[in-house]
Order: sequence, then C-alpha cells, then structure tokens
Amino acid sequence: MGGVSILGRVEIDSRVMDRYELVDEDDRLWRPGLGDLVRLRTWDIFARFLPGHGCVVDVGGGPGTHAAHLAGRGYDVLLVDPVARHVERARARSGSQPHAPFRAELGEAGRLPVADQTADVVLLMGSLYHLVQRDDRAAALREAARALRPGGALLVEVIARHAWVLDATMKGLLGSSEIWDNFDCNLRVGLSQDPAQLAEGGFWAYFHRPEELRAELEDAGYREIRLVAVEGFAWLLGDLEQRMDNPADLLRAVRLTETEPSMLGTSAHVIGMARKP
Repeated sequence: MGGVSILGRVEIDSRVMDRYELVDEDDRLWRPGLGDLVRLRTWDIFARFLPGHGCVVDVGGGPGTHAAHLAGRGYDVLLVDPVARHVERARARSGSQPHAPFRAELGEAGRLPVADQTADVVLLMGSLYHLVQRDDRAAALREAARALRPGGALLVEVIARHAWVLDATMKGLLGSSEIWDNFDCNLRVGLSQDPAQLAEGGFWAYFHRPEELRAELEDAGYREIRLVAVEGFAWLLGDLEQRMDNPADLLRAVRLTETEPSMLGTSAHVIGMARKP
C-alpha cells in the first residue's frame, strides 16, 4: 500500500493526493460529450432532490464546479477538499462570481469543519470511491451524519463495479493481455487496479456494487435511501458528443430509466440519496 496523509479519522492514500496534484479535475465535468452528460445529469438530480435553500457542505468538491452551480441557485455552500490546488482554484472561481460566492476550505471527509447538526445537505461526490477501505467509508458517512440536521439530505456518488470493463471495451483496450488480470482484480475485490501494479499517477479507487452502496448507507443509519444512475445507458452511445449539442431529449430518456436496477449496473456512476432520521 502507498503512504497516506492522515487528517482526522480517515486516511487519504498518497496515490489519490498525487493524482489530483497532476490532473485537471475541472476538465472532467466540462469535457464535450461525457463531461456534459455527467454535469447536467448531476445538476438535474440536485434540482429534484435537494431542498430549495439551505447550507450545503460539498465534501471533496474539487475546483468547485458543483459548489459554484449551487451557490448560483441561492444555497450557502462550503466546499471542503484535501487538495490545496483544488481549494485555491475553488476560491478563485468563487471570487469570479461575486453575485453568488461560496467558501472553500482545506479538509477531508473524516473531520469536517462544520458544527454538529448545521448542514441541510452534505455532498460526497467522489470522496467515497477514493476510500477503498469500508471502515474509512463508514467513518465518512458517520461524519456527514454528525454535520447534518435531522432530516438533512445526503448525496453520495460512487463508481459502479463494471464501469472499467465497459469503458475499456469502448476504448478498444481489450487486446492488452494485462487488462484481463486488471478486470479480474476489479470485479473480485472492487479495486480499480492491483495495488502492486498501480502506476504513478494511476487511478486508485473502489468500485461499488449498487446493493453494497445501499447497505453502507443503511449501516450508517440513513433512511429513505434511493439509488439513481448518473449516466445510465447514455455514456455508451457512440454519438454522445453530437447528442449533447441538444441534450434535452436524451436527458429526459435517462431520467426515465435512472432507478431501473439494470441501469444502475450499466452506468459509470451511481448516486445514493438518503436522509438523516
């Protein structure tokens, strides 16, 4: 295992920290086609599930794409991220929209800079899949519950277990002999790669089965749990970029199928929505 940076009760693997110091996380949600699909689907889910106002804690919020959007819709937003580069960029983004600023602080999922029962919403839109140990994920979910008011909303995004097999197939990577061993590790134990063979800068994460996410939320004491597919079947379309030039009908079709169990397994990402009792 790689080294870890320890903040509070959750350990952040150095492979995660190193990756986000190198890659442009902001690009992921603004890339034509797939980035547009993920961003717009996520915002559609926010619009339907979040309360109309209140305090949002965006944990692992990166450079602030979702934080800026929610601040623009009138929410009081605090972004918390363990990567200093992300916090700096989020603060710059907030400063560029003085009509809808948000706060950004260095921190992590295991020790939020928030008083007990003060948040109306906690978002974990990526933090959970970088916590590959179930105990660490459980600690993050408990910490979110501490911050939430009774009845508050939690949204947790995870990567679906078969996402890498589908992605590699679409990218034409099946001719590599190594990839089949990688799939085996991924599907058996949920890790994105064999830790012994993880290249520097590689993607280190845990891939959930949908029923596993539901169980983790239940075990952490959450109720009214719903699972929805983010991309659903749409990310598999060969002409996705062209379709996203005028996306209304495609987004509507994905919404119609978002809770179908078979679509949860087909989607690259799944969002778990729940409430604190």
